Amino acid sequence: MRVLVKLHKKDFNPKLAEFSECILSYFESTDGTANLYIELKDNYLIVSNFSLTEHDKVVIKHSTCCPMLHLNPDIVSLPKEISTRGVDVGVAILVESSDGKILLSRRPLHLRIFPGVWVPPGGHIEENETLLEAGLRELKEETGLDLKPSDCVQQKMNLVALWESVFPARVSVGPPVRHHIVVYFHAKLVEELTTDVMETRINFDPVEVDACAWLSKDIISAIVQSLDVDYNESEINDHLPKSFRASVMDDNNKQKFSDLPTQPLLNVFTGDADDRERVSTGTKFALQKLLQLQSSLP
Repeated sequence: MRVLVKLHKKDFNPKLAEFSECILSYFESTDGTANLYIELKDNYLIVSNFSLTEHDKVVIKHSTCCPMLHLNPDIVSLPKEISTRGVDVGVAILVESSDGKILLSRRPLHLRIFPGVWVPPGGHIEENETLLEAGLRELKEETGLDLKPSDCVQQKMNLVALWESVFPARVSVGPPVRHHIVVYFHAKLVEELTTDVMETRINFDPVEVDACAWLSKDIISAIVQSLDVDYNESEINDHLPKSFRASVMDDNNKQKFSDLPTQPLLNVFTGDADDRERVSTGTKFALQKLLQLQSSLP
């Protein structure tokens, strides 16, 4: 059973989100962002613009080129199996080591959705799971990391942001085939769980991941800056290392460490079909919100 999104606007009955509708537009957002509330209930993620008991308030955003804003029935004709599939729910966890590095993983090129793109570990919710249970299960399946609340500061993982994700990310690349709300959590690890310790625990599944890396805050900050509409891709980030250490697979399918170039992480989405090695736009947004939350702490 797939867990789907329901939309609940104040003074209206809840409704199943339609595949081809822009969720932010449904809630009358004019700038591509909104502060909404979520609740997982009866295997539906209910997104609402008003608070009910146990709802979590969270910021949601989508790309300025969100395909659901630009679907023209005269141009794009979606097959029934796509147009009737609704909006899926994904969960991703930003795992941060005690020394401040954040884990990202690269999607293999054989995957149909966002191949070759860097994202936090995560995936779909299964029936009767909570959001965090789904995120932790996917984290373990993809990277081998078996995290528990006791591994985290204050024994908790915090909700960071939502992203309305559509693939392909532009209509010019092709008609949309997947529509998700991705829920991002942050897990700050306790003192003994440093990057060095966590690197030894990575045992990733090459079917779902082809590289993992713990990225420094300098690199993370540069990735976030590339989300800015005024970002100049030709700017030189002299303070950044030219490469970063990653776990990859060798020719014998054995995990090893390798140095990968930093610059592709800063690439901006161009709409090319062969748009790889960049960090996904939703991930950049979640990282941006995380850095903002951390900078506001006393």
